[in-house]
Amino acid sequence: MGQNRQLAAIMFTDIVGYTALMGRDEQQALTLLHDNREIHKNCIENHDGKLLKEMGDGILAQFNSALDAVQCAIEIQQHALGRVEGKLRIGIHLGDVIIEHNDVFGDGVNIASRLQAIADPGGIYISESVQKAIRSRKDIAVQYLCKVALKNVDYPLKTYALKGNGFPVTTVTKIEELSYKSSRRSKFLQLPYIILMASVIIIITIAGWWWLSTLKPNEIRIAVLPVENMTMVENGDFIVKGMHTAIIDEVNKVSSIMVTSKTSSAKYKDGNKTIPEIARELNVEMLVESELTQIGDSVQLRFRLIQAFPEEQIWSISYSKPTADILSIFGNVAMEISRVTNIDLSPEDILRFTQTREVNPQAYQAYLTGMGYLYELSRNGIDKALQYFNLSLAKDPDYAPAHLGVSFVWAARRQQGFVSMSEAMPKIENSLSTAISLDSTLVEVHYQLAINNTWILWKWEEAGKEFIRTLEIDPNHAEARAYYSHYLNIMHRYDESDEQIVKALELQPFSALIQSLYGMHLNHTRQYDKAIKLLRATLKEDPDNVTALSTLWTIYHNSEMYEEALETAKLWYSAKNENVIVDILINEYVEGNYDLAMKAVAEAYILKMDTTYVTPWQITTLYTRANMQNEALNWLEIAYKEHDANMPYINTDPIFDKIKDKPRFQSIINKMGLPQ
Repeated sequence: MGQNRQLAAIMFTDIVGYTALMGRDEQQALTLLHDNREIHKNCIENHDGKLLKEMGDGILAQFNSALDAVQCAIEIQQHALGRVEGKLRIGIHLGDVIIEHNDVFGDGVNIASRLQAIADPGGIYISESVQKAIRSRKDIAVQYLCKVALKNVDYPLKTYALKGNGFPVTTVTKIEELSYKSSRRSKFLQLPYIILMASVIIIITIAGWWWLSTLKPNEIRIAVLPVENMTMVENGDFIVKGMHTAIIDEVNKVSSIMVTSKTSSAKYKDGNKTIPEIARELNVEMLVESELTQIGDSVQLRFRLIQAFPEEQIWSISYSKPTADILSIFGNVAMEISRVTNIDLSPEDILRFTQTREVNPQAYQAYLTGMGYLYELSRNGIDKALQYFNLSLAKDPDYAPAHLGVSFVWAARRQQGFVSMSEAMPKIENSLSTAISLDSTLVEVHYQLAINNTWILWKWEEAGKEFIRTLEIDPNHAEARAYYSHYLNIMHRYDESDEQIVKALELQPFSALIQSLYGMHLNHTRQYDKAIKLLRATLKEDPDNVTALSTLWTIYHNSEMYEEALETAKLWYSAKNENVIVDILINEYVEGNYDLAMKAVAEAYILKMDTTYVTPWQITTLYTRANMQNEALNWLEIAYKEHDANMPYINTDPIFDKIKDKPRFQSIINKMGLPQ
């Protein structure tokens, strides 16, 4: 079937909060998805529509008239009230679409998708073209909201919301937020605002020039924004998460380009801020926007490079290739960014980006989906990641990244305390060794080797070499720099450690993980006040971050701020849904007896070990906090025998200051080969 352009009414729907529900309760989420699909199928058929695509919880449908689309949307919302837990958002636009190979593209699809994304939960937003088509219908009431500047739509769109019949009323505050960018555009048409904004532009431009002057020569700082998922493929949202990382990894290979991390740029997924606002917050000069419009046997991607000061698109390109060649697309993007920013690539760089690197399309798609799930770091997300990595290997047994993904899964399970070291270690080593044998050039292979040699195998010299190799391949690998900082702390090379963690924070200023690792570094170097200030700010943005909570608890303890330590401990256990432990802390903390509360929790965990794996390190630190030195040493020796991943910190963490001179402690230090 060839390409066909036609006028159509496009309806885009989505379940609010579905991804979060999937992370909490997969079975409930699947039941919800089934009910939602049944409602849509029946209603779309009732109104002579065509269900075009399903993308997880998102549905795209086409109608011959705007009235059919609106009446269908109303019926869907009415049925959803009784059957769908959570609420639907619906967007409708009447416009040109392109039908090609049983797929649909064009502004009609894009605008409907953007309207859905800003709609109120339980509401229906429509464009001006739809409103004009149904305005003679007295039984359908609408409310004019404002002109809205939608992403990748080059004109402000008059937007309306259906009202009555139980539909939510859009708040004045939201209307003001939606109309903010559009109102700024219209002000340019008025003489006073032309003068005012010209002055502002001059100031911003001068500020931009000043800021750019702070950059090192021949260094460009950019942020790659999250990939827009414009497909309707299953697990599309997880695929673009993995693709976002893949693009960043490729551009990061250019040593003169500093790329902000995925974690820092991911917060701008919803596109509520302007390009200059994002650039200032991330301390970058340029931003890369991208859209995935198709993936299967073939892939379609669009990229734009935008200068922030002053805001100007300086490069754009679209790719349509077999998915087998997708890595060549990412390599070409890295080369094009280098070209337009006047960065000279070495012959080795050019060879790396232009060499043939074909992938199995099904294996690659499953791998990206697995990485998307892995980033959630929940038990369900980690389990789903393993399923998709195994699916990837079923499609291509020699696909090195999928083997590496399996090693990540088992390392994450071990780190989260879901499995013992004895169970995880063989799986990690087997998957990692397979990945190395297949492709030793992958930066993540060397990074994982550095992690394993430090926290699992305790091979200090090899670990240092692998960290250095990782940063040679990817100087902008923020997590590698942060964990290298911790390795240097363990080696008592504190000045070098400080340099690495500061660099990591520059690369990922908004990453709660990097901030928490920086807090641990400050704890190791006894900078308690600075650490407390940092971690409080981290937890203000992410109150349930267990890494930040754990670190802050330790720092309060080391600072002898025991009431604050206890309160933070309760928050940490609560964030982990260990409410029984929270009750023990409350009941045992009598008359300020912090030691007694810590002892009670340690004993509770020892009893729990009959049915659940508990890391001996956790019991060790609890007895240390309880000031029970012999018990702490007993469990520390057990942690050593089990090769607990936290053991390398014993010679640098102040929590062990009271027992570090004991012969049994020194014996462990010597056996591990740690510096005194």
